[in-house]
This record gives sequence, structure tokens and C-alpha cells, in this order.
Amino acid sequence: MHAPQQRLTYLPRSMGMHSLLLAGTEAPGLMFVRVAVFDPLPVFRRGIMATLGEAGFQVEAPEDLRAWIDDEQRTVVLLTLQYADDWALLAEVHRRHGEAMVLAIVTDTNASTYVRALSSGAVGVVPRDASPSAVAEAFQAAIRDQSIVPIEVLRALTNSESSRPGNDNIPAGREIEWLHQLADGLTVGQLAALAGYSERMMFRLLRDLYDRLKVKNRTDALMLARERGWL
Repeated sequence: MHAPQQRLTYLPRSMGMHSLLLAGTEAPGLMFVRVAVFDPLPVFRRGIMATLGEAGFQVEAPEDLRAWIDDEQRTVVLLTLQYADDWALLAEVHRRHGEAMVLAIVTDTNASTYVRALSSGAVGVVPRDASPSAVAEAFQAAIRDQSIVPIEVLRALTNSESSRPGNDNIPAGREIEWLHQLADGLTVGQLAALAGYSERMMFRLLRDLYDRLKVKNRTDALMLARERGWL
């Protein structure tokens, strides 16, 4: 399934603009941005690196993304989201390195996947089978603090905020990821281990989330999440 062709640009982050210093160039007022691609397939990684290389960007393929990210430098990561561990990594990067810009690469191009990625901290989403020019376009939009999304996704984002009268509490990206992991069958103990909390603290955090969502328990929370397009 391909993402809809109609698209529009909006500003999901701060309105401040960030510039990119291309390899081998110097210009006053521009800053250097480190770029990484994180994908399990070497062929795909090389393809992304070649695509952005042709546009003048230097791209790395670190084995340990957590160690590679440097909070003192502008960082852009093209991160493929296929498995639960990938989604957990996105949530962790967003939580620990909030200034890092993650461009999510997805195989499932349903609107709910886009909403999940954006809610979890990605600044943009690109289908894994996107053309090289589409990848470059999405990347360059991200470094301008813009995001190119299908209109269908923009409507889903809007609906998720307004479809339930009397409940304006939108979970944070990490909380939506917790809901996904609970929906996948993880126990609270397993979720706590992934999130870096004690099981007791995890129960408290989930109870606080349920209270803010005005639901009684995990089952009700997952039903609400599906209703609002978070799952």
C-alpha cells in the first residue's frame, strides 16, 4: 500500500530554522549536521547513503545508534521502523535526545502508522519504497524543521485531537509506545524493563495515564487508543 499522493507541508516543531553545512563547504551562519541511517539491510543503507550523498550530504551508518548520537551537535537519523525494538528505540531517542531529528522509514504506510511515528517523536515519515527524490525531499524538509505528510495523515492527526469530546489529554509519544507494547502482549514487568523503570513505578505511570485518559484499566485504554487512531 502506498501513501496518498496528495501532500502538504506543515510545521510540527518550533518555528526556528536550522541550516546544513554541506561536506566541503564553508559559509557564515551555517552549522554542521551529523546524519545517520539505521536499517538492518546493508543494501538499503547504501541506497540511502548514495541518495543523500548525491545531494551533497555526508551520511554514516553506525552500528550503535545510541552511542553515535551527540547532544552537542545537530543530528538527523533516518530510522527504519519494522519491529517492536525499532519503535522502542525511536521512543528512547526522543526521550533522551529530544533535539535529535528522526525521519522514520516505514513499510506499513497506513495513516495510523504515520500518526504513531509522529506521536512517538519522529519529525517526518517516509515509505520504505519511496523514490530517491522523495527521500531527499523529506530529509531536506526535516532539516528546515518542516514535515511533508499525506493529507490523510494530517486529518488523522487532527481527528485524534478532537474526536472525543471532554477528553483532551493526548498521551506523550512514549506513552503511546507503551500502549502499543501492551497491545502487542507485553506484561507490565516487561514494559518496565524496556522503559528503564521498576515494575512498581511502571504501574504508577500507567495508572496516571489511565486517569488522564479517563479510563478504568488497560483494556479500556487500548480500546480508546484504537478509537483515536493511536494504535
